[in-house]
Amino acid sequence: MGDKARNDSERLARIIDGLGDIILNATDDEILQSALEENRNPADTSARIKGILRRAVRSQQQVELIAARAGYRRQVAAMAEATFELPKTNEGRRTLFMAAMSQLPQFQPAFTLQNRDFKDLSDEDIEVQLRKMALLDLLSQVKVPEDK
Repeated sequence: MGDKARNDSERLARIIDGLGDIILNATDDEILQSALEENRNPADTSARIKGILRRAVRSQQQVELIAARAGYRRQVAAMAEATFELPKTNEGRRTLFMAAMSQLPQFQPAFTLQNRDFKDLSDEDIEVQLRKMALLDLLSQVKVPEDK
C-alpha cells in the first residue's frame, strides 16, 4: 500500500511539474487564449487566485500570532510562578533597586527618561522592575551597600 501511495504521489508531482513547465514556457497571449477557449474570465480567475493567496498568507500569520500569544502566556505564567528573595520592606527594595541602577548602568536610560532621578517610581514599580531583573538573573550581580 505504501509503494502505491508513493508511486501515485510521484506521478502527481511529475504532472504538476509538467503543468508548471507548460505555464512557465507559454506566452501571455497563449495563456489568455486558452482561458477564453475554456470560457473562463481572466479577471475572475485572477481575483480567485488572489483571494486564495490572501487567505493562505492570513492563515500563516494567524498561526504565527497564536504561537506568539502562547509563548507570551507561558512567559507570564513563569514570571507569576517564580519566587524571588527580594527585601521585605519598600525601603529595602528601593535600596536594592538603586544599587542595581548604579551597578548596572546599561539599564539607567530606560528608567531616567521616564522618571527623573527615579523619584517618580512607585513602590509597586520598583518591585516589578526588581522581579524582571531577578528573572534575568541580574540581581545576583548586585551588591547592596551596608548601613553605616
